[in-house]
Amino acid sequence: MDLLLVSGGTGGHIAPALSVLDRAIEMGVDVDLILGGLKVRMGVNRAKYVYSAGEINLKNFGKIVGGIFQTFGDVWRSRIILAFGGYPVLPPLFNAVLLRKKFYLFEGDAMPGRANRFFEPFAVEVLCAFRNSVRFYRRGVFVGIPIRKDLTPIPREVARERMGISTDLPVVGIMGGSQGSQFLNTLARSLADTRRYYVVALVGRRGEAEEGPNYRFIPFLSDMSSFYSSLDAIISRAGMSSIGEIAYFRVPSLFIPYPYAGGHQIHNALDVVNFGAGEMLLQEEASLDRVEEKLRVLITRQNIYRNRLGHYFVPGAAERIVDRVLLSVR
Repeated sequence: MDLLLVSGGTGGHIAPALSVLDRAIEMGVDVDLILGGLKVRMGVNRAKYVYSAGEINLKNFGKIVGGIFQTFGDVWRSRIILAFGGYPVLPPLFNAVLLRKKFYLFEGDAMPGRANRFFEPFAVEVLCAFRNSVRFYRRGVFVGIPIRKDLTPIPREVARERMGISTDLPVVGIMGGSQGSQFLNTLARSLADTRRYYVVALVGRRGEAEEGPNYRFIPFLSDMSSFYSSLDAIISRAGMSSIGEIAYFRVPSLFIPYPYAGGHQIHNALDVVNFGAGEMLLQEEASLDRVEEKLRVLITRQNIYRNRLGHYFVPGAAERIVDRVLLSVR
């Protein structure tokens, strides 16, 4: 096996691994993906197997040891390993260090994660999705954000027809991740009630399907290309995959970062804001008045923001990652 991809935990770690897996297969690379410590079912059907892993504490000691035994054989057979961060990478990377295998780390946040900081001294390089995170690593390299291969920008008129949108109002998307966000769902309702916008909200599992004259609330949507392409602006959390897709489609964006989980989404959003490619409000600041103020700026200056997003987004990240990692085995 040329390349072993190691990921798990949440969708934020698994999504870039799947993008790199697809690109590696297209390039004819002998590659496998293994997942551990899953909090979501994303990618299970693409993985060779799911190994045991848990957050690092005494309670999970048995899970971690079990994962070390489960992954030992594949680590031993692999020529190079690429790990996508988070606690699930501990068992296979423990084996990689033990067997003196070459491995790379992928950093999917603008601020470094604990697992990547711990394993960096043993790694060849840390491949960074955000420009800001490079400075935290001695061997950090900016590669950009890998995105799904099925996403393609389409003309706005076509996208709105596919989405069933017919309006003269600015079309504003709201997206809170696969689980949804109660805060953003409430905000979507408030914006729709103003009648100044056509609101398309992906409400996730925390919301219900609903439609009115100037809004659509959708629990799940498979045609994300039409969604992004139909928008004048978007309000979103600030996970890596969301930022990458928004930048790829050049949608003027207001980020309201998830306020927990160590605050890493705040730093992700700042990476875009400091580039001049988006706006941000902390959740505690995001009153309806402040949100509308930001939306007016985004919509009236959308050509400027779209242009900046075009410079911010670096295409070909998945291919760049595979090429860089395979340099070690050529």
